[in-house]
Amino acid sequence: MSYRLSTQKSHDCSNIASYLLTAEDNLEKSLASFLLVCKVGQLSPATIHNYSYMVGKFIDFCSRNGVSTPPQITQLVVCLFIQELQMTNSAQSVLDYFKQVRRFINWLRENDQISIDPLKNIRLPKVPRRIIQPFNKEQCQTLLDLVSLPTLEARRNKAILMVFMDTGIRCQELADMKLEDLNFETETIKIFGKGAKERVVRISRRTQKALLEYQFERMKLMPNDKCPFVWVSRLKNRYSRKQSHQLTNDGIRRMIENLGKKAGIQNLRCSPHTFRHTFATMSLLNGAGEFELQSLLGHSTLTMTRRYTASLTSQNAVLAHKKFSPVENMRL
Repeated sequence: MSYRLSTQKSHDCSNIASYLLTAEDNLEKSLASFLLVCKVGQLSPATIHNYSYMVGKFIDFCSRNGVSTPPQITQLVVCLFIQELQMTNSAQSVLDYFKQVRRFINWLRENDQISIDPLKNIRLPKVPRRIIQPFNKEQCQTLLDLVSLPTLEARRNKAILMVFMDTGIRCQELADMKLEDLNFETETIKIFGKGAKERVVRISRRTQKALLEYQFERMKLMPNDKCPFVWVSRLKNRYSRKQSHQLTNDGIRRMIENLGKKAGIQNLRCSPHTFRHTFATMSLLNGAGEFELQSLLGHSTLTMTRRYTASLTSQNAVLAHKKFSPVENMRL
Protein backbone atom coordinates (compact mmCIF):
# COMPACT_ATOMS: atom_id res chain seq x y z
CA MET A 1 0.00 0.00 0.00
CA SER A 2 1.32 3.46 -0.93
CA TYR A 3 1.09 6.40 1.47
CA ARG A 4 2.56 9.36 -0.36
CA LEU A 5 1.45 12.11 1.99
CA SER A 6 1.07 14.96 -0.48
CA THR A 7 -2.09 13.30 -1.78
CA GLN A 8 -3.55 12.32 1.59
CA LYS A 9 -6.44 14.15 3.27
CA SER A 10 -6.52 14.98 6.96
CA HIS A 11 -9.06 12.24 7.78
CA ASP A 12 -6.50 9.65 6.63
CA CYS A 13 -4.02 10.65 9.37
CA SER A 14 -4.86 7.68 11.61
CA ASN A 15 -4.32 5.27 8.71
CA ILE A 16 -0.98 6.89 7.88
CA ALA A 17 0.15 6.71 11.51
CA SER A 18 -0.81 3.05 11.72
CA TYR A 19 1.03 2.34 8.48
CA LEU A 20 4.23 4.12 9.54
CA LEU A 21 4.27 2.49 12.98
CA THR A 22 3.45 -1.08 11.97
CA ALA A 23 4.45 -1.68 8.35
CA GLU A 24 7.64 -3.51 7.47
CA ASP A 25 10.56 -1.35 6.40
CA ASN A 26 10.53 -0.67 2.67
CA LEU A 27 11.05 2.24 0.30
CA GLU A 28 7.36 3.22 0.26
CA LYS A 29 7.37 3.51 4.04
CA SER A 30 10.62 5.49 3.92
CA LEU A 31 9.11 7.92 1.41
CA ALA A 32 5.98 8.36 3.55
CA SER A 33 8.19 9.09 6.58
CA PHE A 34 10.31 11.54 4.56
CA LEU A 35 7.23 13.40 3.34
CA LEU A 36 5.87 13.54 6.88
CA VAL A 37 9.12 15.16 8.05
CA CYS A 38 8.83 17.67 5.19
CA LYS A 39 5.24 18.44 6.15
CA VAL A 40 6.09 18.88 9.84
CA GLY A 41 8.97 21.13 8.76
CA GLN A 42 6.37 23.30 6.97
CA LEU A 43 7.82 22.96 3.51
CA SER A 44 5.51 24.37 0.87
CA PRO A 45 2.80 22.10 -0.62
CA ALA A 46 4.47 22.49 -4.03
CA THR A 47 7.82 21.28 -2.65
CA ILE A 48 6.20 18.29 -0.94
CA HIS A 49 4.30 17.46 -4.13
CA ASN A 50 7.55 17.52 -6.13
CA TYR A 51 9.26 15.22 -3.64
CA SER A 52 6.29 12.86 -3.67
CA TYR A 53 6.09 12.74 -7.46
CA MET A 54 9.78 12.62 -8.40
CA VAL A 55 11.03 10.41 -5.57
CA GLY A 56 7.92 8.30 -6.14
CA LYS A 57 9.06 7.75 -9.74
CA PHE A 58 12.45 6.62 -8.42
CA ILE A 59 10.81 4.18 -6.02
CA ASP A 60 8.58 2.85 -8.81
CA PHE A 61 11.74 2.26 -10.87
CA CYS A 62 13.35 0.46 -7.92
CA SER A 63 10.26 -1.70 -7.45
CA ARG A 64 10.28 -2.75 -11.11
CA ASN A 65 13.89 -3.82 -10.73
CA GLY A 66 13.63 -5.79 -7.49
CA VAL A 67 14.86 -3.05 -5.14
CA SER A 68 12.47 -2.77 -2.19
CA THR A 69 14.49 -1.54 0.82
CA PRO A 70 16.88 1.42 1.34
CA PRO A 71 20.06 -0.69 1.79
CA GLN A 72 19.48 -2.15 -1.69
CA ILE A 73 19.92 1.27 -3.33
CA THR A 74 23.34 1.25 -4.97
CA GLN A 75 25.26 3.56 -7.27
CA LEU A 76 24.27 1.30 -10.17
CA VAL A 77 20.56 1.64 -9.34
CA VAL A 78 20.81 5.45 -9.31
CA CYS A 79 22.78 5.52 -12.58
CA LEU A 80 20.28 3.21 -14.31
CA PHE A 81 17.43 5.45 -13.14
CA ILE A 82 19.16 8.53 -14.55
CA GLN A 83 19.82 6.72 -17.81
CA GLU A 84 16.13 5.81 -18.12
CA LEU A 85 15.13 9.43 -17.46
CA GLN A 86 17.53 10.70 -20.12
CA MET A 87 15.70 8.68 -22.76
CA THR A 88 12.45 10.67 -22.44
CA ASN A 89 13.22 13.85 -20.48
CA SER A 90 15.07 17.11 -21.03
CA ALA A 91 18.42 17.70 -19.34
CA GLN A 92 16.78 20.15 -16.93
CA SER A 93 14.11 17.62 -15.95
CA VAL A 94 16.75 14.94 -15.34
CA LEU A 95 18.65 17.37 -13.11
CA ASP A 96 15.46 18.18 -11.18
CA TYR A 97 14.77 14.48 -10.60
CA PHE A 98 18.36 13.90 -9.49
CA LYS A 99 18.22 16.74 -6.94
CA GLN A 100 14.98 15.44 -5.40
CA VAL A 101 16.26 11.86 -5.22
CA ARG A 102 19.55 13.09 -3.76
CA ARG A 103 17.70 14.90 -0.98
CA PHE A 104 15.73 11.72 -0.19
CA ILE A 105 18.86 9.55 -0.17
CA ASN A 106 20.69 12.03 2.05
CA TRP A 107 17.74 11.85 4.45
CA LEU A 108 17.98 8.05 4.43
CA ARG A 109 21.66 8.31 5.36
CA GLU A 110 20.97 10.87 8.10
CA ASN A 111 18.47 8.42 9.60
CA ASP A 112 20.83 5.42 9.34
CA GLN A 113 18.69 3.62 6.76
CA ILE A 114 21.67 3.52 4.39
CA SER A 115 25.27 3.04 5.48
CA ILE A 116 27.07 3.39 2.13
CA ASP A 117 26.55 6.52 0.04
CA PRO A 118 25.15 5.41 -3.37
CA LEU A 119 25.64 8.92 -4.75
CA LYS A 120 29.40 8.97 -4.19
CA ASN A 121 31.26 10.00 -7.35
CA ILE A 122 28.00 10.58 -9.27
CA ARG A 123 28.17 14.03 -10.81
CA LEU A 124 25.18 16.26 -11.37
CA PRO A 125 23.73 15.83 -14.88
CA LYS A 126 24.86 18.74 -17.03
CA VAL A 127 22.29 21.20 -18.34
CA PRO A 128 23.10 23.37 -21.36
CA ARG A 129 23.30 27.04 -20.34
CA ARG A 130 21.19 28.92 -22.86
CA ILE A 131 20.86 32.67 -23.19
CA ILE A 132 17.77 33.78 -21.28
CA GLN A 133 15.26 35.17 -23.76
CA PRO A 134 12.85 37.80 -22.35
CA PHE A 135 9.84 39.48 -23.94
CA ASN A 136 10.64 42.64 -25.87
CA LYS A 137 8.75 45.91 -25.46
CA GLU A 138 6.50 45.29 -28.47
CA GLN A 139 5.47 41.84 -27.22
CA CYS A 140 4.65 43.24 -23.78
CA GLN A 141 2.50 45.94 -25.36
CA THR A 142 0.67 43.42 -27.56
CA LEU A 143 -0.16 41.25 -24.54
CA LEU A 144 -1.47 44.27 -22.62
CA ASP A 145 -3.56 45.40 -25.60
CA LEU A 146 -5.32 42.02 -25.62
CA VAL A 147 -6.57 42.52 -22.05
CA SER A 148 -7.44 46.23 -22.26
CA LEU A 149 -11.20 45.62 -22.05
CA PRO A 150 -13.80 46.84 -19.49
CA THR A 151 -14.64 43.39 -18.08
CA LEU A 152 -13.75 41.87 -14.72
CA GLU A 153 -11.68 39.09 -16.27
CA ALA A 154 -9.81 41.45 -18.60
CA ARG A 155 -9.07 43.93 -15.80
CA ARG A 156 -7.83 41.05 -13.64
CA ASN A 157 -5.60 39.68 -16.39
CA LYS A 158 -4.18 43.12 -17.17
CA ALA A 159 -3.35 43.67 -13.50
CA ILE A 160 -1.68 40.24 -13.37
CA LEU A 161 0.51 41.06 -16.38
CA MET A 162 1.42 44.45 -14.91
CA VAL A 163 2.41 42.91 -11.56
CA PHE A 164 4.52 40.27 -13.30
CA MET A 165 6.27 42.90 -15.45
CA ASP A 166 6.78 45.27 -12.52
CA THR A 167 7.99 42.83 -9.86
CA GLY A 168 9.25 39.60 -11.45
CA ILE A 169 7.61 37.53 -8.71
CA ARG A 170 7.07 33.79 -9.15
CA CYS A 171 3.72 32.46 -10.35
CA GLN A 172 2.91 30.74 -7.04
CA GLU A 173 3.83 33.91 -5.16
CA LEU A 174 1.36 35.86 -7.29
CA ALA A 175 -1.38 33.23 -6.92
CA ASP A 176 -1.01 33.31 -3.11
CA MET A 177 -1.28 37.11 -2.82
CA LYS A 178 -3.99 38.20 -0.38
CA LEU A 179 -5.80 41.53 -0.22
CA GLU A 180 -4.10 42.29 3.10
CA ASP A 181 -0.69 42.02 1.38
CA LEU A 182 -1.39 45.09 -0.78
CA ASN A 183 -0.30 48.46 0.61
CA PHE A 184 -1.07 51.35 -1.72
CA GLU A 185 0.22 53.92 0.79
CA THR A 186 3.74 52.49 0.67
CA GLU A 187 3.33 51.29 -2.95
CA THR A 188 4.35 47.77 -1.95
CA ILE A 189 3.22 44.14 -1.92
CA LYS A 190 4.21 41.68 0.79
CA ILE A 191 5.37 38.44 -0.83
CA PHE A 192 5.72 35.02 0.79
CA GLY A 193 8.26 33.13 -1.28
CA LYS A 194 10.18 29.87 -1.29
CA GLY A 195 11.23 28.52 2.07
CA ALA A 196 8.55 30.59 3.84
CA LYS A 197 10.69 33.69 3.28
CA GLU A 198 8.92 37.03 3.36
CA ARG A 199 9.98 40.01 1.26
CA VAL A 200 8.51 43.27 0.04
CA VAL A 201 8.40 44.45 -3.58
CA ARG A 202 7.42 47.83 -4.94
CA ILE A 203 4.78 48.47 -7.60
CA SER A 204 4.69 51.50 -9.89
CA ARG A 205 1.80 53.96 -10.16
CA ARG A 206 0.60 52.40 -13.42
CA THR A 207 0.52 48.94 -11.83
CA GLN A 208 -1.33 50.33 -8.83
CA LYS A 209 -3.89 51.87 -11.20
CA ALA A 210 -4.45 48.51 -12.93
CA LEU A 211 -4.84 46.78 -9.55
CA LEU A 212 -7.34 49.35 -8.29
CA GLU A 213 -9.42 49.20 -11.48
CA TYR A 214 -9.62 45.42 -11.09
CA GLN A 215 -10.50 45.63 -7.39
CA PHE A 216 -13.21 48.26 -7.97
CA GLU A 217 -14.77 46.12 -10.71
CA ARG A 218 -14.64 43.08 -8.44
CA MET A 219 -16.35 44.95 -5.58
CA LYS A 220 -19.01 46.28 -7.95
CA LEU A 221 -19.90 42.87 -9.35
CA MET A 222 -19.35 40.85 -6.15
CA PRO A 223 -19.99 43.22 -3.21
CA ASN A 224 -20.43 40.36 -0.72
CA ASP A 225 -17.49 38.28 -1.89
CA LYS A 226 -15.45 36.97 1.06
CA CYS A 227 -12.51 35.42 -0.82
CA PRO A 228 -9.30 36.80 0.79
CA PHE A 229 -7.13 36.31 -2.29
CA VAL A 230 -6.34 39.09 -4.76
CA TRP A 231 -6.76 37.01 -7.91
CA VAL A 232 -10.11 35.26 -8.19
CA SER A 233 -12.44 33.54 -10.62
CA ARG A 234 -16.19 33.74 -10.29
CA LEU A 235 -17.88 30.46 -9.46
CA LYS A 236 -19.39 28.76 -12.51
CA ASN A 237 -22.64 27.90 -10.71
CA ARG A 238 -25.16 30.45 -12.00
CA TYR A 239 -26.67 30.71 -8.52
CA SER A 240 -23.30 31.71 -7.05
CA ARG A 241 -22.04 34.22 -9.62
CA LYS A 242 -21.49 36.81 -6.90
CA GLN A 243 -18.99 34.58 -5.10
CA SER A 244 -15.48 33.65 -6.14
CA HIS A 245 -12.59 31.29 -5.51
CA GLN A 246 -8.82 31.68 -5.72
CA LEU A 247 -7.31 31.72 -9.21
CA THR A 248 -4.81 28.87 -9.17
CA ASN A 249 -1.22 28.69 -10.33
CA ASP A 250 -2.30 26.52 -13.28
CA GLY A 251 -5.11 28.94 -14.14
CA ILE A 252 -2.63 31.82 -14.35
CA ARG A 253 -0.26 29.79 -16.52
CA ARG A 254 -3.04 28.79 -18.92
CA MET A 255 -4.25 32.37 -19.18
CA ILE A 256 -0.80 33.65 -20.14
CA GLU A 257 -0.20 30.77 -22.55
CA ASN A 258 -3.50 31.51 -24.32
CA LEU A 259 -2.66 35.22 -24.54
CA GLY A 260 0.68 34.31 -26.10
CA LYS A 261 -1.09 32.30 -28.80
CA LYS A 262 -3.50 35.15 -29.52
CA ALA A 263 -0.58 37.58 -29.68
CA GLY A 264 1.19 35.36 -32.20
CA ILE A 265 4.35 35.16 -30.08
CA GLN A 266 6.60 32.46 -31.54
CA ASN A 267 10.00 30.96 -30.69
CA LEU A 268 9.54 32.11 -27.10
CA ARG A 269 7.67 30.38 -24.29
CA CYS A 270 4.84 32.58 -23.10
CA SER A 271 4.78 31.85 -19.38
CA PRO A 272 4.94 33.57 -15.98
CA HIS A 273 8.64 32.72 -15.74
CA THR A 274 9.34 34.55 -19.00
CA PHE A 275 7.93 37.66 -17.33
CA ARG A 276 10.39 37.01 -14.49
CA HIS A 277 13.22 36.90 -17.04
CA THR A 278 11.88 40.08 -18.62
CA PHE A 279 11.74 41.94 -15.31
CA ALA A 280 15.30 40.92 -14.43
CA THR A 281 16.75 41.78 -17.84
CA MET A 282 15.00 45.15 -18.15
CA SER A 283 15.86 46.06 -14.55
CA LEU A 284 19.55 45.45 -15.25
CA LEU A 285 19.33 47.51 -18.45
CA ASN A 286 17.73 50.32 -16.44
CA GLY A 287 20.58 50.33 -13.92
CA ALA A 288 19.57 47.89 -11.16
CA GLY A 289 22.44 46.33 -9.21
CA GLU A 290 22.92 42.60 -8.64
CA PHE A 291 22.19 42.78 -4.90
CA GLU A 292 19.03 44.84 -5.46
CA LEU A 293 17.83 42.39 -8.08
CA GLN A 294 18.64 39.42 -5.84
CA SER A 295 16.47 40.88 -3.08
CA LEU A 296 13.55 41.70 -5.39
CA LEU A 297 13.59 38.28 -7.06
CA GLY A 298 13.89 36.43 -3.74
CA HIS A 299 17.07 34.54 -4.66
CA SER A 300 18.89 33.05 -1.66
CA THR A 301 22.27 33.50 -3.39
CA LEU A 302 23.69 35.58 -6.23
CA THR A 303 24.30 32.49 -8.38
CA MET A 304 20.91 32.57 -10.11
CA THR A 305 20.85 36.37 -10.29
CA ARG A 306 24.18 36.35 -12.11
CA ARG A 307 22.70 34.18 -14.86
CA TYR A 308 20.74 37.26 -15.91
CA THR A 309 23.86 39.41 -15.73
CA ALA A 310 25.83 36.91 -17.83
CA SER A 311 23.04 36.65 -20.39
CA LEU A 312 22.79 40.42 -20.70
CA THR A 313 26.58 40.78 -20.96
CA SER A 314 26.60 38.26 -23.81
CA GLN A 315 23.91 40.17 -25.72
CA ASN A 316 25.64 43.52 -25.16
CA ALA A 317 28.94 42.05 -26.34
CA VAL A 318 27.35 41.01 -29.64
CA LEU A 319 26.02 44.54 -30.16
CA ALA A 320 29.34 46.11 -29.17
CA HIS A 321 31.19 43.95 -31.70
CA LYS A 322 30.00 46.32 -34.42
CA LYS A 323 32.24 48.99 -32.87
CA PHE A 324 35.39 46.96 -32.19
CA SER A 325 35.37 44.24 -34.87
CA PRO A 326 39.04 43.91 -35.96
CA VAL A 327 38.06 43.03 -39.53
CA GLU A 328 35.69 45.97 -39.93
CA ASN A 329 38.13 48.42 -38.33
CA MET A 330 41.02 47.25 -40.51
CA ARG A 331 38.73 47.41 -43.55
CA LEU A 332 40.27 44.28 -45.02
